[in-house]
Amino acid sequence: MEKLNTIKGTKDLFEKDLLYHDEIIANAGKISRCLNYERIVTPIIESTNVFVRTLGKTSDIISKEMYTFIDQGKDEITLRPEGTAAVARALISNSLYENTCQKYYYFGPMFRREKPQSGRLRQFNQFGLEYFNQDNFLSDTEVIFIANKLIESLNINDQVVLQINTLGNRVSRETYKENLKKYFLKYKQDLSHDSKVRLEMNVLRILDSKDSKDKEIALGAPIIMDYLDLESKTFYENLKNSLEELKIKFYENNNLVRGLDYYNHTAFEFVTKSEKRQNTIIAGGRYNGLVKSLGGKDICGVGWAAGIERISSLLEDKLFRQKKKIISIISTSDELNLFGFKILDKLIEMTNISFNLHLSGTFKKKISKANKINSVGSIIIGDDEIKSGDLIWKDFQTGKQELVKIKEIQTFITTRFL
Repeated sequence: MEKLNTIKGTKDLFEKDLLYHDEIIANAGKISRCLNYERIVTPIIESTNVFVRTLGKTSDIISKEMYTFIDQGKDEITLRPEGTAAVARALISNSLYENTCQKYYYFGPMFRREKPQSGRLRQFNQFGLEYFNQDNFLSDTEVIFIANKLIESLNINDQVVLQINTLGNRVSRETYKENLKKYFLKYKQDLSHDSKVRLEMNVLRILDSKDSKDKEIALGAPIIMDYLDLESKTFYENLKNSLEELKIKFYENNNLVRGLDYYNHTAFEFVTKSEKRQNTIIAGGRYNGLVKSLGGKDICGVGWAAGIERISSLLEDKLFRQKKKIISIISTSDELNLFGFKILDKLIEMTNISFNLHLSGTFKKKISKANKINSVGSIIIGDDEIKSGDLIWKDFQTGKQELVKIKEIQTFITTRFL
């Protein structure tokens, strides 16, 4: 019989991978809640229009990467490729405009049919946050502040660099795009196939091309700084000053862009210092007009999304988390197995410790198995000890044993390990 495997570009998560995922999400959620962001969960499937309207038919996601199908009701459905559009749709669907706090965070799987490679899966996980209805550089500062705090909490500061740029307001952006197109038209024959298409449909995206020839041509392209009006310059300078005041290090990257029309002002990415092609771990920016494009009110927004798998790859050599402690509970006879649950009932609420009940095999085999799963020690339930209200504690590191009163077992474990 043929062996069943995962679908290309997907991955089973277990053991270490899940520990890293949980740690990243726990840290990001804690920091977000501290700044009054509320969790939101949107469906994995959405109407295709949610993404076509917001991402645009010319974007790579729409033209190449979305998992789209027609369901039995003849509706066109898409597996969620990103979170921002879905959260904006939820804002409209649930009339969340009236909420005093319009700050949300989310996490979960996203789906894109890309060529699988290191750091790029077809089903991948993101943590993201969105801050709506605050047209002020300080809200941009806030979301970058949170992202930076997440990086610090995971102890990967030395591996990551923050890059920022401005896209200006709509007027500045349109003037820049016109001049950018004039420049790239001179090199049209030398551009990659994708960039030739972008030249007509989405010229800003050429600046983001990974093609070596495109990158070489882009070195001489006009920069948006030369086309900013006073409003755009002021917004950007205020943002930079605020980051400097908060001692958040950053580098300016004039080629850092977002190709969609509703993006404006701030664009930023946290990237690794490695030479990998997929080295962006957090990407974000300001998007004025996105909610309106979905039929909602004309309100602004700013946010970011973090790639959980990409961040996880940076944690593999970091001792950011103490190894999970396992304590085995072993009975000397089958008749005492159920008593193990009574002991567990006293310990079940403890955090950072796992308890493993050994319910079958000889006493010798139970001890052997406890050692194999790297238990730090074992609570042993014996006939004679139970009669006198005692348990045996065996420390696997020292080999020593001692008696512990049953009624004091919780205090004993707490004192030793917490």
